[in-house]
Amino acid sequence: MFLIFDFVGLVAVMLLFILYYKKAKKLKEMIKNMQKDLKEDGEEAEAEAEAEERVVVVEEKREENNKKKLIFMGGVEAEFELNDLFKAPAEGLGKGIFGNTYKAKLEGYMGVKSVVVKRLRDLKPLSNEEFTKQVNMIHEHHNHPNLLPLLAYYYSKDEKLLVYKYAENGNLFNRIHGEKSSKDRIPFRWSSRLSVARDVARALEYLHINIGGIVPHGNLKSTNILLDEHETVVVSDYGLSSLVALPIASQRMVSYKSPEYQSNKRVSRKSDVWSYGCLLLELLTSRVSVHSAPPGINGVDLSTWVHRAVREEWTAEIFDPEISKQRHACHGMLKLLQIALHCCDKSPEKRPKMTEVVRVVENIKVVDESEDEDLSGDPSDDSLSITAPAMVAGDQRL
Repeated sequence: MFLIFDFVGLVAVMLLFILYYKKAKKLKEMIKNMQKDLKEDGEEAEAEAEAEERVVVVEEKREENNKKKLIFMGGVEAEFELNDLFKAPAEGLGKGIFGNTYKAKLEGYMGVKSVVVKRLRDLKPLSNEEFTKQVNMIHEHHNHPNLLPLLAYYYSKDEKLLVYKYAENGNLFNRIHGEKSSKDRIPFRWSSRLSVARDVARALEYLHINIGGIVPHGNLKSTNILLDEHETVVVSDYGLSSLVALPIASQRMVSYKSPEYQSNKRVSRKSDVWSYGCLLLELLTSRVSVHSAPPGINGVDLSTWVHRAVREEWTAEIFDPEISKQRHACHGMLKLLQIALHCCDKSPEKRPKMTEVVRVVENIKVVDESEDEDLSGDPSDDSLSITAPAMVAGDQRL
């Protein structure tokens, strides 16, 4: 009897052992599978993390590479690289309110022999996107034959560059005030001066119509009026007032200081009109403005000096002798003087709009080359002396 119970008990123990073994084996397999799954999940997660990291690195490198590249305007293909500018022979052209300007000579590039690089300073705290937006706005409105084309720009945290086409024949200041005794000097006759007055007026009118903001130019002066290889007049430094910090702009802008600027640093489109009037006076008199005279050169307050000359009836002495001898140009010179004085009215509200100025300047008769001859220093000609006071002082309305 006891043997039967022992046998049954042994069988039961064996069955329990077998069941335990199977469950243990199954449990072990489950644990093994779980460990395998966890490992695979971990490897997959690690792979995904590595992939994401690679994407971030690629994007960062791409962004870093973009920061080291010149961005050419209008989506045109790059004609040269940033390193080409840094390696190119450079010549300092001057220091302005927006920064230093250099001429870089690029060898071996079709269509571009030299470019102008402007290193901007004292800017507003602009992000890359904000800077790009402002530069694109400038580029969008440059499509005018008398505005200097912007070719490219560069932005980084520590450096902002604008790259322009180089104007081969210098600036208006040098053309007016250059060495007149030099044998190499190109005569600056009345017809050429009238052409400058027209082209600058057209460019300024275009800016006033197409560029938003208070001051479309803000820094018009003879050194910013350039002459390209075809002697075409092009205006530079337009639209940059939106990039400069406001306190800096208020202190430094407006080369020909208008009365409202001198009293309260107020700048507007009418300030551009005032500056245009002073530019005309510089063209007509060949005298340097005190407000835009380079270091070491004494200038005069052109508006005050010319108004006094008209008031005291010695208008004939206003004009540059190089053009005052041209008999057939007298009427045109007096008309341009009248326009200049209207633009230089002390009251901003009384100054004309540039659209009106363009209309009047374009109506001044162009003297034919055959008529545009000197009087050979004939002192008996007094046409300017006789007609000037009555014409200029009589009616300054355009």
